[in-house]
Amino acid sequence: MRHVIMGTAGHVDHGKSALIHALTGIETDRLKEEKERGLSIELGFAYFDLPDGSRAGIVDVPGHERFIRNMLSGAYGMDMVLLVVDAKEGVQEQTLEHLEILDLLGISTGILVMTKVDLVTPDQLGESAEMSQEMLVGTTLEGSPTVHVSAVTGEGLDELKRTIVACVNTEAQTERHNGIPRLYVDRAFSMTGFGAVVTGTLMGGTIQREQRLVMLPQGQEARVRGVQVHNEQAENAQSGQRTALNLSGITKDEIERGNVLCPSGFSEVTDNIDVSLNILSSFPRMLEHWTRLRFYLGTSETFCRAILLMDEAVLPGDSTQLQLRLETPILTFKGDRFIVRDFSAQYTIGGGRVINPFAPRHKRFTEETLGTLTVWEGADDAEVVKLVLAQSRDLCVPEEFLHYYLPFADADFRALLKDLEESQEIVRWRGGTPLVSAMDRTKQVQANLIDTLGNFHADQPLAPGQNTSQLRLQLGLDEIGFEKIVDQLIRQKEIVTDGNLLRLASHQIQFSGEEEDIKEKVEGIFLDAGINTPAMNELTAQLSEYPPQSVQQTFYALMNLGRFIRIGDDLFIHIQMFDAIVNSLTDYLEKNDIITVAEFRELAQTSRKYAVPFLEYCDGQGLTIREGNHRRLRKSQRQV
Repeated sequence: MRHVIMGTAGHVDHGKSALIHALTGIETDRLKEEKERGLSIELGFAYFDLPDGSRAGIVDVPGHERFIRNMLSGAYGMDMVLLVVDAKEGVQEQTLEHLEILDLLGISTGILVMTKVDLVTPDQLGESAEMSQEMLVGTTLEGSPTVHVSAVTGEGLDELKRTIVACVNTEAQTERHNGIPRLYVDRAFSMTGFGAVVTGTLMGGTIQREQRLVMLPQGQEARVRGVQVHNEQAENAQSGQRTALNLSGITKDEIERGNVLCPSGFSEVTDNIDVSLNILSSFPRMLEHWTRLRFYLGTSETFCRAILLMDEAVLPGDSTQLQLRLETPILTFKGDRFIVRDFSAQYTIGGGRVINPFAPRHKRFTEETLGTLTVWEGADDAEVVKLVLAQSRDLCVPEEFLHYYLPFADADFRALLKDLEESQEIVRWRGGTPLVSAMDRTKQVQANLIDTLGNFHADQPLAPGQNTSQLRLQLGLDEIGFEKIVDQLIRQKEIVTDGNLLRLASHQIQFSGEEEDIKEKVEGIFLDAGINTPAMNELTAQLSEYPPQSVQQTFYALMNLGRFIRIGDDLFIHIQMFDAIVNSLTDYLEKNDIITVAEFRELAQTSRKYAVPFLEYCDGQGLTIREGNHRRLRKSQRQV
């Protein structure tokens, strides 16, 4: 069964609630004060089945000027609207304001419904309908069909239903729902034995029973215990349906109108957005920089400041790009429509679309800012991806984050990324969290890393490599981006890692003329010393004709080349001498089975200072095993 959400709009007491009752048999004025005063205060909801089998949900919005916020809450998510005008009274103040809001929200499917036709003459009806149609000229509802009805006599109701079916079929050609499920709460209440229940119009996807969601902006998790669609139990609710969710893990008192439920993967909120704003001609003054406004998106209302980036003020009827700094964080996606009203809530200022939901703060009156806003507003989907990746602080961006800028169906989203990857405009990094980065930026970072390592090797030819942390900070990269680039260059055999050091794969330690002399003398000293090698201060003293730093650098370069082995603190032995002593030790143990420290001292012609660290090193390397005061070969080291 197809579903469509209709809404009413129009001036107070023009017969919206009576019309819905005549169509559905449901009384939408449920509050005591609504029944007593005969006007709608809160949103009302009803539904009925159309002749073609479609099910139409109806949102009845209040027409009184004091309840414009409630009207805005109901208007969000409408597929089509019944714009109601009293045939006798004609167009009134709230008729015009509601029409302006519908126009700003981009609702383009609607029916002009002339009500109370039983109270006017045919001439009066014709004149009133003509003036009402003129009102629609220049708006998204221009050319909408007109239907004359009477909720009292039933005149025109069948025609209205047929017209709704025709409009629904037309509306179906335009997809208004995107791919990220969001339910903006318009009512929250509790039921005995069930707990918290929220209602709203589901946008963008599917919510299922037992699904875990996040309530924003508070960030509290809740589980969907039950789902109702048009008062009927369901396993899931789909985009465009009036939905009630029974929640566990959260209480009614923790929920407010304007909160939004969404999957946890799409729960990042923002308080700084770039927008395109159309200011109504009816707004009675200029919009000035830093003006405090009321911002409406979905069913939420929050205060914000208008940051005019290229002007000090904007005239009524003009359009502009600006930044809105919100006092309460919100969930929003690129392309979301919004409304702004003045701080006193007396006037609707205008509305527009979100250009960048996670906008950086811009400098005012600069060509760079103007260019940025212009590019963002005109960018297609592929260009949006490239803009996000180019302007991101981090090299790699989670793929799911791009959904805030491309909130459409997952299959289309994946297809777009695949196309960009195949055209080598982006790089997709597989892993636990799929990441993506711009190809040109990735190549530039790779080149910078290779150049930086090359410069390091040129400055320090004896160093085996550069410390990874220092290199990352020097490049200004985040940890994840640095890790991805390094892993890729290692796979490409461009660089080599050694512990916490990185070097170019082509790098070899090179000794200068003086360093070559030091190298030969150092190796000679250690070969002559056998196991009784000098400490570093003793070595530099023996080679006092050279700068101590040069001696130390040459020595550690030899160590990194594998010419020396560290057997203890400041105790090193030449690899040739080490191998010779190990061979002697092995031969001894194969003949005698065990050896004591004293016996090893005699074998190696050394003191306890060197004998103990050497034997402990052999233990650590798995050559020998200590048993009390002696050692023996490990079984794996014995000759078979």
